[in-house]
Amino acid sequence: MSLSSSTAGDIFTVRAGAEALATLRREGFSADSFSTLLGASGGPKWLVLAWIDRVLARRLVGERTTPLHALGTSIGAFRHAALAQADAPSAIERFAQAYVAQAYHRQPTPAEVTEESRRILDVLFGADGVAQALAHATLRLHVGTARSRGLAAAHRPGALAAGLALAAAANAVSRRLLRIGFERVVFHTTRQPVFSFDDLPTRHAMLGAGNFVQATLASGSIPLVMEAIRDVAGGPPGLYRDGGITDYHFAMDFDAPPGLVFYPHFCDRIVPGWFDKALTWRRPRGGLLDRTVFVAPSQRFIATLPGGKIPDRSDFKTLSTADRQQRWNEVLAKARRLGEALEELLEGTRLADVALPFAK
Repeated sequence: MSLSSSTAGDIFTVRAGAEALATLRREGFSADSFSTLLGASGGPKWLVLAWIDRVLARRLVGERTTPLHALGTSIGAFRHAALAQADAPSAIERFAQAYVAQAYHRQPTPAEVTEESRRILDVLFGADGVAQALAHATLRLHVGTARSRGLAAAHRPGALAAGLALAAAANAVSRRLLRIGFERVVFHTTRQPVFSFDDLPTRHAMLGAGNFVQATLASGSIPLVMEAIRDVAGGPPGLYRDGGITDYHFAMDFDAPPGLVFYPHFCDRIVPGWFDKALTWRRPRGGLLDRTVFVAPSQRFIATLPGGKIPDRSDFKTLSTADRQQRWNEVLAKARRLGEALEELLEGTRLADVALPFAK
């Protein structure tokens, strides 16, 4: 199926910063123009991106000669791990099917959700997926986690809930005050860190065979929903939780390698941190937006999905297992259209033709 630029533009919301737009107009899409790939937290929302990831595996990762640094938190880190497999499209398919297949017979305990997440990673990686990711010719993985501090490092649910409430209240005053409950720890496959942050306390650690699964699992360990991961090898000791706490969709205020940033997302709102979801005034304002190309399904496309929305964690509560799995598989089928539309937009200067500025 072939789509016109205008039709593809209707399916997507495309935004570009000034530097990114100028590059796209001058050079069109070129994989080597991009140095960075971002992957946000969002749980089941990622399913709408499954066919986009297949396209990126070929066009952004497969057609390049220079390193691409993939920074992801939570499900974004899972997605990047799939992209780093030798046969990325097959890995993405395995990941999607394993994710849809989640099933819980009652209100699951954090231990049960953690074990199910381990199962999903086992399916994704298979026997040698970790080795493939570490040996990838051009993709360099950077996995964001949040290490608990103070009351947020509590084990008991009641104390942990109090610690989270305190962190949320501090964050509402200033994002920088989130440090009372969490610090960022980024695990990377590069010899040295390539991303630099100054908003919150940040540490860096090497990502290797001995901690790859542990760090990736920690990146998606939602507080009160999953167990914290204790003492990730190579990192500072402590309890590690979902990287989206500090970098839900990223504040876009950190330093990244020279080059453009490709940011495929599932909605047109960028929420900096997990506690910012209700803070509608908290928007990304960092200079990295200037060189970012952002693509997300349009509201018009989302309205065509079952229930008129992208999947989210509420589906586990509002739908039976069979109905949820059917709906999520329908989303995967419909999301193929997004992959086809992105193929069209990556030709020539079409991204520039439909790109809008970032909202002020």
